[in-house]
Amino acid sequence: MELFTGFITVFVCIIFVLIVAAGVRYAVDSSKTSRKLDLLMKEVRDLRAEVRQLQYTKGQDSQHIIDEKV
Repeated sequence: MELFTGFITVFVCIIFVLIVAAGVRYAVDSSKTSRKLDLLMKEVRDLRAEVRQLQYTKGQDSQHIIDEKV
């Protein structure tokens, strides 16, 4: 009987930890900072793609854009 009670206690503790983790994850994912970070990451990816395209169209081997302006 004590073993059964121990299993139930462990099961309830695991369920509780999962619920708390889900709540924290939801709070982080729905925050304004997280949305802004996602937008910033998308913008950086777009800029990298644009820089690569610019380098390939001009036929440059250098990866430094600043060299072209200097």
